[in-house]
Amino acid sequence: MPAWTRRDIKENGTTIGRIHYAQIDQPRYRAFKAKADIDRVNRFGQRKSKYPGVGGGVKKVYVSAKLRTRPAGAARDNLAGIGVVNPHYVPANVHKAHLASDRFGGPSIKRNLVNEKSRINLSAHKTIENRIARMIKAGTVPGDTNPNRNRAGLIVKETYSPGGQPTGRTYMVSVKDHNTNTRSYHKLTFTRL
Repeated sequence: MPAWTRRDIKENGTTIGRIHYAQIDQPRYRAFKAKADIDRVNRFGQRKSKYPGVGGGVKKVYVSAKLRTRPAGAARDNLAGIGVVNPHYVPANVHKAHLASDRFGGPSIKRNLVNEKSRINLSAHKTIENRIARMIKAGTVPGDTNPNRNRAGLIVKETYSPGGQPTGRTYMVSVKDHNTNTRSYHKLTFTRL
């Protein structure tokens, strides 16, 4: 696994955001999970808060999920007719981004989708997902391709401006090593600059 702890995300030569990675311990993961305060149903749960006032937009979203691995070549859902948590933010080159990635079994439903700039989704969040995928792969027993096996736990917190623009995302991950029956804990953040 690469040793990077920080990555800049650039667009047209300008840094637009930054990723940080740190290994953490179980108490920090559990404290974040307790703060999220979400019950999972079918491996997924979500809770959000809104800005005060009539018509207040989304301020913060927490998502909790048990992660699996999607089988190679499995079809992806068409997101065209599905709503998002922050519909008022529609930048140029908008993408619908999963909070809990569909590559790990995150559902393609409104409570798990947000509008995001395509560059941020395909560069920042994809980089983080790739890191999580490598951690999961390292903990997978050789030959284990069961797509329903729980591989990790994930808690995501995303914050938004009053206009619905995502301002930052924190991923807390608990990865099960099925080779040693142990867990490791990780924190990855993306901050928009």
